[in-house]
Amino acid sequence: MSNQKQSFWRYENGILILLSLTYGLIFLDRFSITNLFPQIAGDLHLNNTQLGLTMSVVAFAWGVSSFVFSYISDILGKKKLMLVVVVFAFSLSTFFSGLAATFIGFLLARALLGIAEGPAVPLVQSTVMAESTESRKGLNTGIPIATSALLSAAAPLLLVWIAQVYGWRISLYAITIPGIIIGFLLMKFMRESKVTNVSDQKKSKMSFADIKMVLRTRNVWISMLVATLNVAGGIATLMTFAPLFLVNVGHLKQTQAAGIMTVYGLVSLIGNLYIPWLSDKIGRKKAFLLGSFMQFLIPMSLIAFHSNYTMLIVSIMVLCGGQATMGLCMFIIPGESVPKRLMTTASSLPNFVGEVIGGSIGGIVAGYLGDKFGLTAAMIFASVVLLGSFILGLAYKESHAKFAKENLMEDRAS
Repeated sequence: MSNQKQSFWRYENGILILLSLTYGLIFLDRFSITNLFPQIAGDLHLNNTQLGLTMSVVAFAWGVSSFVFSYISDILGKKKLMLVVVVFAFSLSTFFSGLAATFIGFLLARALLGIAEGPAVPLVQSTVMAESTESRKGLNTGIPIATSALLSAAAPLLLVWIAQVYGWRISLYAITIPGIIIGFLLMKFMRESKVTNVSDQKKSKMSFADIKMVLRTRNVWISMLVATLNVAGGIATLMTFAPLFLVNVGHLKQTQAAGIMTVYGLVSLIGNLYIPWLSDKIGRKKAFLLGSFMQFLIPMSLIAFHSNYTMLIVSIMVLCGGQATMGLCMFIIPGESVPKRLMTTASSLPNFVGEVIGGSIGGIVAGYLGDKFGLTAAMIFASVVLLGSFILGLAYKESHAKFAKENLMEDRAS
C-alpha cells in the first residue's frame, strides 16, 4: 500500500514538473517577443497598431483553437497525443516568426502559434488537476503558471542580449529548441490522465446534456466575462506594450526595460505560487479578489513611476503577484464548478471567450490608442479594464468545496 502511494506521488510530482515546463514554454513563445518589439518594429517598419494586431491574431487563433480542440480531446480521450503534437507545432511556429520578412508573413506565423498553443493550456491544466491530490489541487495548478512567470523573468535579459549581439531573429530561433526537447520528453514519460483512462472511458463521453450543464453553470459564465477583461487588460495590453512603454515613454534603455520585465516575471512567479495556495486556505473567491485588485494597480504604477527606476521596481515587487488571478478564473474556479470529466471543456470556455474577444479587441484598441494618444493611454485602458475584472469577480460563487456555502451541483441544475 505504501509502495503504491509512493509510486503515485513520484508520478504526480514528475508530471507536474514536465507539464509546468511545457506551460512555461507556451507563454515564453507567446510573450517573449514583446521584449524584441523595439527592434522588430524598426526592422519590419511596424506601428503600434500593427504590433497590437500581431498579438491579437495570436489571441483570436488561440481562443478558437482552445475551445475546438479541447472539446475534441474530452470526447476522444487523447490528451497525450494532442499535447505532444501542439508542443511541436508551437515551437516550429516561433521558428517561422524568425523567418518572416514582411508584416503579413510575421502575422501568419503568429496565427499558427495561436492555433497550436490554444489547446495546450487547458490540456496541461486539466491534466494537472486530474493528477493532483485534493489538498494540493490549487497549489499544483498554480505551479505551471509560476513556471511560466519564472521563464518570463529569465527570458527578457537573455533575449535582448542575443538580439543585440546576433539579431532578433536568432533570439526566436533559440527559444525553439527547448520546445522540441519538451515534446520528446512528453512523448516518452506522459500517460493518459485518470480522467481518460480505460476504466473511465464510458464516463468521459460527453452528451448534449453535459454541454448544457457547462454552459449554464454560473461560475463558468462569470469566468468567461472575467477572462475577457483579464486578457484584454493584462495580456493584450499590459504585457504586450509594457516593454515598449518603458523604452518610448519612460526613456529607459532596452536592457533596463528588460530588467523591469525580469522583476515583473519573478514577482509573478511568487504570486502564482502564493495566491493559488492561499485560495486553498481562504477560498477561491477571496484570493481572486485580492489578486485582481493588485493587478488593476499595475498599469497605474507604470504611468506614475515610468521615469523613476527605483520606485518602478518597488511598485512592481508589491503588485505583480496579482497576475495569478488568471489561473483562478480560467482553470481552478470553472474546473471545480462542473463534474470532473468536463473540466477541460469548462476551462476552455473562458480561454475561448477571453482570447477571442478580450485578446483580439484589447490588442487592437490598445495599439490604436497608443498611435493616436500615446502609450500612456494604452496603460490607462489596461487599468480600467482590469478594474472591471475585479468588479465582476464579486459575483463569483465560492467553488472550493471546503468554503462553499451551498452545493454547486444544485446551482448547475437550477
